[in-house]
Amino acid sequence: MVGSMESLSELSAVEFDQFFTALSDGKDPFRWQRQLSHPSTCGNRLIRIPTGFGKTLGVLAVWVWHRVRQRNDDWPRRLVWCVPMRVLVEQTESEVRSALQRLDALWDGNGGHDGKVGVHLLMGGTDTGRWYLYPECDAVLIGTQDMLLSRAMNRGYASPRARWPMEFGLLNQDALWVMDEVQLMDVGLATSGQLQAFRREDQDAKEWLRPCFTWWMSATLQPGWLEKSPDTAGWTEELKHGTHRIEAPERTGHLWDDVTKTLEFDRLPNPKKLARNISQRHRDCGCGKEGPTLIVVNTVKRAVEVWKALKRDRVLQQKATDIRLMHSRFRPAERRNWRDAFLNRAACSRGTNRIIVSTQVIEAGV
Repeated sequence: MVGSMESLSELSAVEFDQFFTALSDGKDPFRWQRQLSHPSTCGNRLIRIPTGFGKTLGVLAVWVWHRVRQRNDDWPRRLVWCVPMRVLVEQTESEVRSALQRLDALWDGNGGHDGKVGVHLLMGGTDTGRWYLYPECDAVLIGTQDMLLSRAMNRGYASPRARWPMEFGLLNQDALWVMDEVQLMDVGLATSGQLQAFRREDQDAKEWLRPCFTWWMSATLQPGWLEKSPDTAGWTEELKHGTHRIEAPERTGHLWDDVTKTLEFDRLPNPKKLARNISQRHRDCGCGKEGPTLIVVNTVKRAVEVWKALKRDRVLQQKATDIRLMHSRFRPAERRNWRDAFLNRAACSRGTNRIIVSTQVIEAGV
């Protein structure tokens, strides 16, 4: 009996690997992604995985594997992806849609919904669609924390008051919340912990109709962060021991061994001197021989001033250096072109003669 159970487990692991390869367009799953898929039941989890190791695809694959492919009704039918910033919504939506299309599992908004997954955005300035009209269907809801958490508290921003109870019910029953990049959420993180504490009370009292869990995810996640939420102290300790991470013996390979970062400290009191320093360093590195040059500053004003100074640099003009500016005050129509123009893997390869000046918006997953 033990032998047959082990064979069944090995068979399931092979099937998941094949499924993940199809979903990710040919990539093999990392060990942590396999481990995340292993429990057949859903629950609250902490996920601390460094940037570059497929957090988005890993979480999406596990949910789709259990809920859509295996038809496991113990898993919630709604995957609620909550992020702190708009640019992360757009990025996550693109990755989710592409993955579901590869599986032929993306609902196009027309025809039958059975066996297909709807993808809906909840973000200010966009049409959220009528996701609430399909409570019985599988769906991925991707939105900013203000839009999602307010609805989970029965106070939905930009939502008609008559719809508040409906959205409140759908987001607190039959939903798997993924709190992504929690280090940028401020009080949103504590709020998510408190909401899950309320759901646990309903679960213990046998008052919930369908499961609702939360996965907190970040490259720098600290288990102690959740303890700031009232009523969570009694169960966060068990989460700490089950944190998904890449252990030290497994930290090998390209992203660990081939990435080096030297650190220097220099005082550059004004944007013009900073721009001259950037120009010189960009040229010293072969004008993008190893890839584009990225500059991150603290304020929009300083980013604009540095960008203008670089645009006036005659040497960079002669070398036809492409100089780009990024900050949070760009309008959606302007941001929409970033991914195609200069924020994709092909556009950041070696030999790219480009300088990107950005605020800290770049640190949130851009």
